[in-house]
Amino acid sequence: MASRNTSLKLGIMTKQLAWPLFGILLLTSCATPRQPESAKSRFNEENNADIVIRHYSDEVNRVLKPLQMQGPFLSTFDKGGILDLATQQSGHELAVVILLKSNTSDNVKQDWVKILKEAGYKRIVFLRADTPGLRINGLPVLDSIGGKAT
Repeated sequence: MASRNTSLKLGIMTKQLAWPLFGILLLTSCATPRQPESAKSRFNEENNADIVIRHYSDEVNRVLKPLQMQGPFLSTFDKGGILDLATQQSGHELAVVILLKSNTSDNVKQDWVKILKEAGYKRIVFLRADTPGLRINGLPVLDSIGGKAT
């Protein structure tokens, strides 16, 4: 008889706990982590960009648009060389800077904003490099300074 009472009590307790546990499970399954807005936005204005720079360090930068080559290799520029080249471009609407994950700090961005604003660019977009290739469209947008996206 005692084991039957124990089984009956366990059955009632299980039923009483089932609904709250089901509610908790339902709530946690609906709670998906939100990505920052910048992680959701992907760049798609490569054709509108007047200059595209891939930044590795202050001394090593590659210009992907207009493509700058030394034979079969991409040319390397320091920031002073980039300023000279950026100033010479016919358009100064949109400049794009592609940053590696390791160099996306605000200081790096501020340096580029100063250089590219000095060269006359109205809008500067920072992208995060996610592959070693030359792809530009589809990269995640980190930040956009000045002007509006078209």
